[in-house]
Amino acid sequence: MKAQNVKMVELHIDRAYLPSHWVKQRSQGLTIFCKAWPVRNGNHFTKADFVLDWERGLIRCPNNVSIPFEQGKTVHFPTSKCSVCPVHEHCTNSVRARSVSIHPDEAFMQELRQRQNTESGRAKLRERSQIEHTLAHLGQWQGDRARYIGARKNLFDLRRVAVIHNLHVIARMSVPAFSQLVS
Repeated sequence: MKAQNVKMVELHIDRAYLPSHWVKQRSQGLTIFCKAWPVRNGNHFTKADFVLDWERGLIRCPNNVSIPFEQGKTVHFPTSKCSVCPVHEHCTNSVRARSVSIHPDEAFMQELRQRQNTESGRAKLRERSQIEHTLAHLGQWQGDRARYIGARKNLFDLRRVAVIHNLHVIARMSVPAFSQLVS
């Protein structure tokens, strides 16, 4: 990319690539579009109901109890505060206290969740589904094992399958459009 003087401004990835160097060492101008891991906690408050104050390093529960947190660690709220909390039954089933796990890259996860909750963010995420469908078709036709010995022959086989896929796409477009391409 440096040799061609290309600057990446958007990266559409799968969640499996979140720990990659493209994400970890990204520049400020790079916007990453990826579906964030879901935040669930049954019928109780989720992590999203807690406020993370990044500047002061504090997490605040829905009952306004604040305690310090560290990224990549689990925060345990004090039992003395949780046992007398008026919203305890909405927060946890635990008799002792509530705990919240903070992801090592929690700020980035919050950014992804905020982006996917907007109309434009969801539209950007849908763009990737076309690519996923194409890759699924290629995988279905080519199979999950290399057909030949050697990278060169297998690359040729992948290109062959891609051409077949493109012909299927053209055939689905419309008969007049296909006849124009052939003539």
